[in-house]
Amino acid sequence: MKLLNEILTNWYPVLFIISAGIALVIWAWASKRKAQLDIDKAAKLILERRYRNGQITREEYERRMSKK
Repeated sequence: MKLLNEILTNWYPVLFIISAGIALVIWAWASKRKAQLDIDKAAKLILERRYRNGQITREEYERRMSKK
């Protein structure tokens, strides 16, 4: 128990920095993934709108949708 208390007392700043770094990496990964999903969703909505408005053909629409 004394060893655990000593580790926590002497190393808490390092443990805090490590845990904050891990949290930052996870947050950056999640925000990057969310941004990519938002971009993909917006591109799909734009493509569907262009197809409904007759700006692109069905073949073009299906070809672009198969890429995603």
